[in-house]
Amino acid sequence: MNSDKIFYSIAEVADKTDLPKYVIRFWETEFAEISPDRHSGRRYYRQSDIDIILKVKDLLYKQGFTIKGAKKFLHDSKVSSKNKIYSDFKIDEEKGELKPVQENKILTRFTFTPPADEEKVDVKKIIQKLSDIEDILNE
Repeated sequence: MNSDKIFYSIAEVADKTDLPKYVIRFWETEFAEISPDRHSGRRYYRQSDIDIILKVKDLLYKQGFTIKGAKKFLHDSKVSSKNKIYSDFKIDEEKGELKPVQENKILTRFTFTPPADEEKVDVKKIIQKLSDIEDILNE
């Protein structure tokens, strides 16, 4: 299949993702991120749509997400942009699935770094000051 194409038919997407056409059509109704262009009653998918379909397939079939969970994951991961290319994943053309760019890379959504000692705040003092302010306002 020509990888320089801009648009793909549903049959090409079904072949590329190894999914039945009816599943792709159903996912369109469930996942707003999958939004093919429509002309003359036909669907035309961009590579970004295919990437999202492959991500959904991975979430549902391999990682065991429910549809609701996959929707939340996509929303939380900010992958809903139609033009977003997943920097953490690439398409395995042979298998039609997404693969991590780095096999051993650990993906995290949040990173927590404890504050340095000089940045630490005494919460008890802040609560006491707020309580004092509240008392003044209530007088």
